[in-house]
Amino acid sequence: MNNETSTEELIHAVQRLWSESYHGLLATHSLKFPGYPFGSLLPICRDTKGYPLLLISHLAQHTRNLEANPLCSLTFTEQGNGDVQQLARLTCLMQAETVNSTNTAERYFRYYPETRRYQKELNFLFYRLVTRQFYFIGGFGSARWFDTSRIQTPTPFSTADEAELLYQLNAHDHGLLKGLADRLRITVTSSIEAVGADPYGLDVRLGQNLQRLHFKQRFNHTTELLQHIDSQSVDTSGTE
Repeated sequence: MNNETSTEELIHAVQRLWSESYHGLLATHSLKFPGYPFGSLLPICRDTKGYPLLLISHLAQHTRNLEANPLCSLTFTEQGNGDVQQLARLTCLMQAETVNSTNTAERYFRYYPETRRYQKELNFLFYRLVTRQFYFIGGFGSARWFDTSRIQTPTPFSTADEAELLYQLNAHDHGLLKGLADRLRITVTSSIEAVGADPYGLDVRLGQNLQRLHFKQRFNHTTELLQHIDSQSVDTSGTE
């Protein structure tokens, strides 16, 4: 294997772990104990620019830490058993910023509908984590820094186009989506719903869990994606 092939395979592994992770370990600078990192395990989804979104309480320690110092990191780990050091890990250096956008909020609520009341009743706040650098460990002897341009790309789908795509996938008792799941040998024991899409994959909720369906090619338009959704251009990986 030449160096270029190895690099491209590594980038693919980073992109895959990045896109299929729905929770991560947020590390902030402790306000109460200066100099110490403070870790919080939190659910996330991504906005249309590809940045992770958080919905967090203004009273939480990690929120107060971010208000004092917005520099933070978010770490994802590959799901699996056995030696954790053999599993892939991705640490993202980030800067947090508040978000006040109805479209952003509605996208998050599709992923986590039970959290809607947190914003309405408990004054939770949305934060976007703007990525600065990625550090990926793919197992022993495989560790690299990557800049954001090689890993993270914004979606070309408009909010309206994504909403129409999800409507088509979920219409008629989720018939098209259930057919896709059946073809991909995904067992649907309770419910299935498409909640998000980008050029490289589809995010679905299976019961209470989120799962990523990876596309084998890039789709720049939702109409093109919908036309190909019945083909064999999708594989599956990564259940929360």
